[in-house]
Amino acid sequence: ADDRLKLYRNVRGALTDSARQYWDPREENLKMGVIHAGKLEKYFSKFRRLVLPLIHSKAVCDELLALPAIEDQRAFYRKVWNNRKWRLLFRVFFGKLILGHLGRDPGHFKYVTLEDVAGELLARTCRGLTEVPVSDNFFVEYILRGNYRDLQAVHPYLAEDNFHFLKSNIGKINLVCGSLEGLLKQKPPDSYSKFNLSNIFEYMSDDEYEQTLREIIRVSRDGSKLAFWTLFVLRSDPPQLTDSMNICTSTSEKLSAMDRTFFYGDFHLANIRNTGISSFTDATDTDFGKSLNTVSSRGPAFQQVRSQS
Repeated sequence: ADDRLKLYRNVRGALTDSARQYWDPREENLKMGVIHAGKLEKYFSKFRRLVLPLIHSKAVCDELLALPAIEDQRAFYRKVWNNRKWRLLFRVFFGKLILGHLGRDPGHFKYVTLEDVAGELLARTCRGLTEVPVSDNFFVEYILRGNYRDLQAVHPYLAEDNFHFLKSNIGKINLVCGSLEGLLKQKPPDSYSKFNLSNIFEYMSDDEYEQTLREIIRVSRDGSKLAFWTLFVLRSDPPQLTDSMNICTSTSEKLSAMDRTFFYGDFHLANIRNTGISSFTDATDTDFGKSLNTVSSRGPAFQQVRSQS
């Protein structure tokens, strides 16, 4: 904890005024580590400390994380993990009421019509623990342990081997505090070629979703790529925009099936065109599609719009 505060004081002078105003009064968050300071991360911490021990011991969690093959995961989930306490307490803790207040903002459910949120999340978690390898799933490890065993098998931004690469490219990152819609309205055409938008469309009405897509198309270069997830609100490409945007269904489904962030509903990868392309192609062999094959490279609550010069 002291080392973290010392590190913060070392870099404090390089922060913006607004960043210092935010972090200065939050020493406790700095002491425990900023990776644990988010609302969702604190929610997972409550689950890990208060609920999970009532279901499974630390040894059982460790055994799950050490399983080497999907077949072993399926058998372990069926014989050990999926007991009555797991199903009951999961439904209580990850129900719409508690999740909406402790894990997210209640306003995030404004456009959610799904009744059984807990049941849907339980089904997705079953898939994540039986269909996606857990031995290298740092999201599952963080939820169950609150830390990482191997710092070379973590989210890429935390891996020591990537430090110098990230440091050398830090100047290419431009942080913007504001809404995506507001940012796009300020940009001229041909500003962006790739969009990684997490699940922000979850919090928009159908009209806002369409208008944001129109702005994305307007500022996109021809052949741009758009990636986004959905949680509980279904999204597709509006029929009135099919001349300019096409969701690559087969690639999206393929990547979604591999997604370490299994708690999301769907993943969408789309091509955007403005002029000069007579037909869309599925992005199975594009660099962007390949890069998303990690589907792991995204972290909790991570949203990014990247401008390429």
